[in-house]
Amino acid sequence: MKQLLFLFIASLMTHYSSFAQTISPMVQDGKVWIYEGINIQDYVWDEIFSLEGDTMIGSRQCMKLYFTSESVYGNYDHVYKGAVFEKGNGNVYFIAPGATTPVLMYDFSSEPGTIIKVGPFDLKIKEKKLVKYRSEYLKIVYYLPLEDEVFDCQWIEGVGIIDGGNLTYLVDGYGTWYTGGGRYLKMCTINDKVVYYSHEFHTSSEIVTGISKSAVLHSNKRSTLCDLQGRQLLREPQHGIYIRDGKKIAVK
Repeated sequence: MKQLLFLFIASLMTHYSSFAQTISPMVQDGKVWIYEGINIQDYVWDEIFSLEGDTMIGSRQCMKLYFTSESVYGNYDHVYKGAVFEKGNGNVYFIAPGATTPVLMYDFSSEPGTIIKVGPFDLKIKEKKLVKYRSEYLKIVYYLPLEDEVFDCQWIEGVGIIDGGNLTYLVDGYGTWYTGGGRYLKMCTINDKVVYYSHEFHTSSEIVTGISKSAVLHSNKRSTLCDLQGRQLLREPQHGIYIRDGKKIAVK
């Protein structure tokens, strides 16, 4: 099975260099997350999450989330994990099997210093930044679980948690201090096209700035604003003539 997983990842990487990246929104059919876990005995395994089709829960349209994990016997179990949906502010919600009430899974809209509830845990939004990865400006949220403020974990908007646990570890009720071993996100794909690759992200991404409201707005719209000399601007200007997505605009 390890060989099959290797071939799966290799096939994804063939699309890697030519893919024009669009990460947001996070909840999209065909999206796959591949996490690697390791325990204190140095046993390494893979955990795969995948969104596979729509489902209606009450009057709410959601996506079905599946979980595939390697057992100690080398077998893979593919099980229904629950349903997820995303609101317009980028926040993601989870509905457990048999339940109808959603719980917050990811919060990308709260400001630094805010205390939020994710699953059974209280988290403090510590900091938010923009990072340039490939040609995109992505929002990174740094948070601390109040139960254990040693761990500084990271969410990336449109991708999810990249270290300290797997995709659903908070709504599953596992804290960063006990997840049955360490986990990190190796790769995230949409319809077999790579949108996040851990090694590349950690070696080539660049922190741009702390997030201002105008920079977040610019990042979420995925538009490009330049001055008349063609230099890209990260903040909305006060007034003047500029070029947005190839068209001249007047800001008054």
